[in-house]
Amino acid sequence: MARNERNEHTLVVSLRILNQIGASILSEFTIEQMIDTVYEHVNKLMDAYSFAIGIYNPLTEHIEYSGVREDNRKLPDFSIYAHSPERFSSWVFSHRSELLINDYEKEYPLYLPHTITPMHGINPASLMYVPLLINNDIVGLLSVRTGRKNAYGPQSLEILKTLAVFIAKALENVRARSGTNKTVQRLPARYLLDPISARELEVLALLAKGWPNRAISDRLFISPSTVKTHTLNIYHKLEVGNRTAAIVKAKAYGLID
Repeated sequence: MARNERNEHTLVVSLRILNQIGASILSEFTIEQMIDTVYEHVNKLMDAYSFAIGIYNPLTEHIEYSGVREDNRKLPDFSIYAHSPERFSSWVFSHRSELLINDYEKEYPLYLPHTITPMHGINPASLMYVPLLINNDIVGLLSVRTGRKNAYGPQSLEILKTLAVFIAKALENVRARSGTNKTVQRLPARYLLDPISARELEVLALLAKGWPNRAISDRLFISPSTVKTHTLNIYHKLEVGNRTAAIVKAKAYGLID
């Protein structure tokens, strides 16, 4: 009983930190600002000795890594060919799937033809990669690595995948601003105390497209009553009373396009 209560408390704390990270990065203006913000908090959630965001460049077909952090140090920028058979980044890009390894020496043959030397930083024992998706297109990767074996579990992976939802949305905001010179209001400090969750952000995006609750529930595989609960939570967090006002304020804050 006590152990279950501790696990539930840990999960609640993790979700709160995740939502606060998401709220903070949605109004960041550069990839490096995002990395700084996320890296400041992500080690509260998992062992992120090394943390990186890679952005896919379709012109060069390379995944470009800038501002990678390892042990509170910034590593040199580098890039990896997105279709190389010899890199974890390329495997995730090609398969559009996450990757979790807890014992590099035993598990790398599942993904690569031979062992590799990292471009920079440590030789990891454990690592996780997840794709960053915008409108179902893969635009980059999110990764954490550490020299400790068995560092990650299913909950760590789910946390990283949720973080990827926020980062992908923040990237979308950066691209929108750079293309249109759109001004985005800074989120108020009170919002950071109770920010919109990743699931609520998905509901909000569909509400903005004019989808009814039944269609949203079918798309997200949740019940209509759960959609209604998420919608009411969105209204409360944005301090509005209806869908139209929520969409207007969410656009002003850069939460949706």
